[in-house]
Amino acid sequence: MKNLGMERMRLQSHSHIKRLIAYHQQKLNLLAKTTDRKTTCIYNAHSPFLLCAVNPTGNCEQCHHYQPQK
Repeated sequence: MKNLGMERMRLQSHSHIKRLIAYHQQKLNLLAKTTDRKTTCIYNAHSPFLLCAVNPTGNCEQCHHYQPQK
């Protein structure tokens, strides 16, 4: 029972850290006036395991299939 509680706390803190990192990355992108191609592409898979429907393992910054959402 004790291990289950510790595991739950660890997972909650991990997700909190991921949210903080994403928030700060978004803030840096706004300050630098750059767009995050990974989240603005129409081919984004919205999956933690699969990055893109067209280019699953590739780099979003250099992808020639990039299409911004409307």
